Amino acid sequence: MKYRPLGCSSLQASVLGIGALHFGVYVDQKMTTRLIRRGLDLGINFIDTAPLYGQGNSETFVGNAIQGRRHDFLITTKVGLNPKIGPDGSFGVSVASLKADVIRTSLDKSLRALGTDYVDLFQVHAFDPSTPVEETLETLDDLVQEGKVRHIGCSNYDEAEFSLAANAAEKHGWRRFVAFQVYYNLLERRAEQHIVPACQAARVGIICNRALACGILTGKYKRDEPLPQESRGIMSTRVRRRLSEEVLDLVAVLDGFARKRGHSSAELAVAWLLARPGVSVVLAGMR
Repeated sequence: MKYRPLGCSSLQASVLGIGALHFGVYVDQKMTTRLIRRGLDLGINFIDTAPLYGQGNSETFVGNAIQGRRHDFLITTKVGLNPKIGPDGSFGVSVASLKADVIRTSLDKSLRALGTDYVDLFQVHAFDPSTPVEETLETLDDLVQEGKVRHIGCSNYDEAEFSLAANAAEKHGWRRFVAFQVYYNLLERRAEQHIVPACQAARVGIICNRALACGILTGKYKRDEPLPQESRGIMSTRVRRRLSEEVLDLVAVLDGFARKRGHSSAELAVAWLLARPGVSVVLAGMR
């Protein structure tokens, strides 16, 4: 396993990280523990979770899995999104308040679930336009000084929101973001327009999520073939909408390119991201 600094921080993160989105929903506690411990055997020390992952169970599952091995891992969790259940029972999210008391309450709850007294990276999950960015950043800075958080980062920001936060942190001398988690893969490259250059300029490490485009880049979805059983293509309308003929044809070309060289399209997708400028960690979501 290779390791890279997470932006300008002191954290040395494995270039592959475990995305804990499905722990607690599609993955039970026993398998969660097996996956995390197997990852550690392979040198993976980075685990990304959040209060709403696993429909609220992920942090607890991760905490149980790392019990007795806490210092072998870099743990990141988040604040800023709330679960939202639709009229049809569908699961969604809404932006949460980032006022000081909300941030503190959320972090304390996460620490209890994770069974630890600190997290290595605390990320703002989404920008809250109703709360002054100064209040949010000052609170995050206080949490670092108190030892509950080692470093801070953001996720799902746009360029303007990122710049606003960076300028506020510089003006007041507060801790600044060292990491930016972004939706980035071979099929989704909008981050290259503004986010990637901004991160490079600020020495902020990029954490890539949906590296395999929700499984599409594994090559398991093929034209004129039924969807694989128990795949997200069957369970998720959002994924099915992405399975256009154009996308499937492109993935087939990528898969053929990789196989001629003794690799899979999934390996190609991950290797491509790790070769992109500014990328620190590629998350692997797993079931």
